[in-house]
Amino acid sequence: MRQVSEQEVLRVDGARKSFRTPESGVVTPLDGITLSIRNNEFLTLLGPSGCGKTTLLKTIAGFEELDEGEIFLEGRAMSAVPAHRRPFNTVFQNYALFPHMTVAGNVGYGLQVAGVKRAEETARVTDVLRLVGLSGLERRKPAQLSGGQQQRVALARALINRPRVLLLDESLSALDRKLRQSMQIELKNLQNTVGITFIFVTHDQEEALTMSDRIAVMDKGRILQLGTPAEIYDTPKNRFVAGFIGTSNIFSGTLAKDGGTSRVDIEGGPAIAVTADGFASGDKVDVMLRPEHFALASGRTGAGGSLDAVIENIVFVGTDLHLHGRLANGLPVVALERHARGAGALSLAPGQTVTLHYQATAPHLMKSQAA
Repeated sequence: MRQVSEQEVLRVDGARKSFRTPESGVVTPLDGITLSIRNNEFLTLLGPSGCGKTTLLKTIAGFEELDEGEIFLEGRAMSAVPAHRRPFNTVFQNYALFPHMTVAGNVGYGLQVAGVKRAEETARVTDVLRLVGLSGLERRKPAQLSGGQQQRVALARALINRPRVLLLDESLSALDRKLRQSMQIELKNLQNTVGITFIFVTHDQEEALTMSDRIAVMDKGRILQLGTPAEIYDTPKNRFVAGFIGTSNIFSGTLAKDGGTSRVDIEGGPAIAVTADGFASGDKVDVMLRPEHFALASGRTGAGGSLDAVIENIVFVGTDLHLHGRLANGLPVVALERHARGAGALSLAPGQTVTLHYQATAPHLMKSQAA
């Protein structure tokens, strides 16, 4: 695991922002957010459209003013500092490259505006293009570049001024899937190399899990959970986070403890064996089981439990088979079976009843939001 300094470089303190729309009246994309961002970390703001993540990024950059709260860079308040004076640079979804300029001209433009001498500008452009893997393309125009190359030019242009923090607003979303996956690794490696803080905005959970040191999951102007990718995925704090990150089976019920065993009684459905430290018998809870927690089983043996489901659909995705089915009470369930050539799982068919086995340590309990 890469080392990230615990030192706070940026702090958002009580950020609140509202505005009026003709459709919905007053909306509040930032509802009192407080967030500490560490030195040299890759932090991702993740959430659905309209959750406030881009608004938060814009207020950090200085493109939007807060109604309440403050943003501090290493203890210095930023509210009175205009956007062009803040040591931040932003890479947008639309790379906004100058079409009439060469790659070198686009990348070095900020240095020209700052009055940097030509020799230094040339040296720094050469260095940053080498960093992003574009050496030798200095004389090309943006129209002569692929989407991935244009994205690298935008990154180089943002990095050449040596910002304290780099802000990225859905900057990979314009790329096709395979190139986007490749750029995720490249972007993370680049952040490791330059050693500065990256704040990345996305609604794509795969991007967030792949690149981040920490993820802030947002909804309705608030941060619902802040943690490492593993913490967010394995131990979500509530039903929203569990449902938004990855594929989840989430059931609501009542916790029952009987001696040394615990179970969640699902209304109209089966009981799910769980470990329930920190919860009391009678608590209303949500219980999450990821598809990979299930294994096809012919019996009900082992330390855990099992659920019977009728298969409705089988989705082949190459490495896995996704089994979509329903429990006896009609609740949907998704299980994952690893695909191996010639394996018996390929003989499964819709309408078939299967037994899905899980370990008792697999289910994750959350306090019910309906409680």
